[in-house]
Parts: sequence; structure tokens; C-alpha cells
Amino acid sequence: MQPEALDALADELAGLASALATDGDHCRAAAGALDAALGGREGAAAGAVATAWADLAGVLADGTAAVAGTVRAAASAYRCTDEELAGWFGPPALPGGAGSC
Repeated sequence: MQPEALDALADELAGLASALATDGDHCRAAAGALDAALGGREGAAAGAVATAWADLAGVLADGTAAVAGTVRAAASAYRCTDEELAGWFGPPALPGGAGSC
């Protein structure tokens, strides 16, 4: 396992979550504009679709942010466990009794 790679993945996921949240905000703002601009049933339908799309983007943003947090926590837990195990066993012994460093 490479904790640095997991941290990079978590950063990418956090960025994606932020972008999805922003897209959702834009869709929500557009929903009102569509409703007003088109008017009638068409405007209401277009506004409802934009609102539903905004809701979906929000759910995806929340889920993606949760996955980013989970990946980051996994990397941190791995580091802590690795350090704890290293403390228990000490540096590896090389053949012939030579130290590892």
C-alpha cells in the first residue's frame, strides 16, 4: 500500500466533490431562470428538471466527499499501524547481522 497515492486520490476526490457541489448550485440557480424565462408548463417542467439535476449533483458531491474522507482516513490509519508495527519489531535485520542503515 502507498499512503501517498491514497492521499493523492483523496485530494482528487475532494476536488471532484467541490466541483459537483458548484455545478449543483449553478443548476439550482438556472432552475429559477428557466421557469421564469419560459413560463407556463414548459418553464415549470424545465425548472423542475434543473432542480432535480441540482439535487443529484448535491447527492453525488456529498457521496464523493464522504469517499474522499474515508480514503484519507484509511491512509492515516495505515501510517499509524505501520509506525506502531515498526516500533514493535525494530529495524529489519539483514543477513550476516548487518544493520539496515
